[in-house]
Amino acid sequence: MNVAIVAKALRDRRRAIIGNSVGLVALIAWLGVLFPILRGSDAFIEMIERFPPELAAVFGMDPATFLTAAGYLSTQLYALFAPLLILIFVINAATSDVTAEERDGLMDMLLSVPLSRSRVFAAKAGGVALSTLALVAVMTGALLIVNPVFDMALPVVAVLASGAGLWLLGVLFGSIALLVGTVAGRTTVAGGVTGLVAVVAWFVNGFAGLYSWLEGPSVFSPFTWYLEPNPLIEGFTTGHLWLVVTTLIIALAATFLFTRRDIASERVVLPDAALVRTRRFRKRSSGRPRAAWLLTGLLRKTVWDRRRAVWAWGGGLGLLTVAMFSAWPALAQDADALAALITSMPREVFAMFGMSDPAAIVTPAGFISSRIYQTIGPILVIMFAVRGVSMGLTKEESSGVLDLVLANPASRTKVVATKASGIVLTTVLVVLIPTVVAIAGDLAWETNLGPGRIVAASAGLGLLGLFFAGLAMAIWALGGASFPAIRTTAVVALATFFLNGLGSLTDTLEPARVISPFYWYFGDTPPLAKGFEPTYFLLLAGAAVTGWLAITRFERRDVAV
Repeated sequence: MNVAIVAKALRDRRRAIIGNSVGLVALIAWLGVLFPILRGSDAFIEMIERFPPELAAVFGMDPATFLTAAGYLSTQLYALFAPLLILIFVINAATSDVTAEERDGLMDMLLSVPLSRSRVFAAKAGGVALSTLALVAVMTGALLIVNPVFDMALPVVAVLASGAGLWLLGVLFGSIALLVGTVAGRTTVAGGVTGLVAVVAWFVNGFAGLYSWLEGPSVFSPFTWYLEPNPLIEGFTTGHLWLVVTTLIIALAATFLFTRRDIASERVVLPDAALVRTRRFRKRSSGRPRAAWLLTGLLRKTVWDRRRAVWAWGGGLGLLTVAMFSAWPALAQDADALAALITSMPREVFAMFGMSDPAAIVTPAGFISSRIYQTIGPILVIMFAVRGVSMGLTKEESSGVLDLVLANPASRTKVVATKASGIVLTTVLVVLIPTVVAIAGDLAWETNLGPGRIVAASAGLGLLGLFFAGLAMAIWALGGASFPAIRTTAVVALATFFLNGLGSLTDTLEPARVISPFYWYFGDTPPLAKGFEPTYFLLLAGAAVTGWLAITRFERRDVAV
């Protein structure tokens, strides 16, 4: 393993490590504050003791241990949000450090140094593993600090075992991303396939208690190895060993394939005519290469470049939508138990996730909104839209590609406006997939939501993503390629999300909620329980104003070469 390559990987990901660490530390601190409140609620304790186990399984909760710090943190932190953030981080790192470098032609130069391919690949994989370890280490250290402060009484070994399991889970899916990227040679394919495998593995593990036919496959889910038995209670388990063995097998397979495949660099220029007149690139009618047709229109190329990402992100949201709709009938059978649980829990638990009306969760609109439109859905859509700004504008300026685009006979205004249109179109397509799935699910599981409310909730979700995409564009246009526009946007999104949640709890912050884009979308009613709200026009206006600001500002500033 080459130390220089590993060090460069860590240096390249330092801002992402810091940003994700801040979010995870804030989440752990918030959970620590809430734990004494839950533990001191007699009504909540009584309800947990008689809560149906099948219903608890849908929420990843073990009623027998939830009243302990181990069970509470496993449900609220380790079962969903920590893996979600870690997997997004590690999949992005794995695809960027290997597949993206091959696409950009950097891998060719790296492989020209006197190092074997296996050593280069091992160093790249090691960089991904160590950067993920740094993130998990910060999170584990924060939990060790919070542990005595809120009297959680968690054994140090158990905390370390949970951190190790989370790291191994991330590294396993990172190795899958490396393997798929080595075979396909495309970042979107690697990220999309790995994300799909992660969603399926999570679904199989989480819903095995609800559907008996999933009990057999759940044994092979990495999430089962990671969560069962609970490492915060049992410490190191055989699940850690299964994660290690599986990761090594996949990593060795990826290394073997990488040493034996051709490295193809994709350039942002038209291929040579002698090369494109092959069966792969030949047009059926005109004989023009497909790449030439794409480069005749900037909008077409912007959409084409993200076509696989659209299917990957939209498909993931679609699978989540199916999972939520399919789980509702089982929940409806124990609606009274669910309602009692919700009313016995402090509002602070739900406000942390943007739900200011917890009682609505016992309705189809509230339950389905709680994941698709109020927590995971907004996270993914905002990330996809903002990532479009990163890929289409900030990174192209940093790499010099934007200079080539601006050399064409088109004004700066038209170039940026066209790329912004591509971001809008791809975001709409991503949101459209779960919308169609939700309409079909509404009919199949008879939730009686209606296509009108589904379309309205999806429209608000898309506008929320585009609002932050417009903000990222404006920050990029004002600060330039060297300014961390994407990370600044992420900080603003996190701050306004918590502002909306905390504002619903305290009179002091209540007036400030009106400046949060999440308040404009969520309000105090689940998105699926209402139609198109007037506040959605604020999201639309915000996206339009920040987009206009970005276009006008970019017209007047120098472009980084």
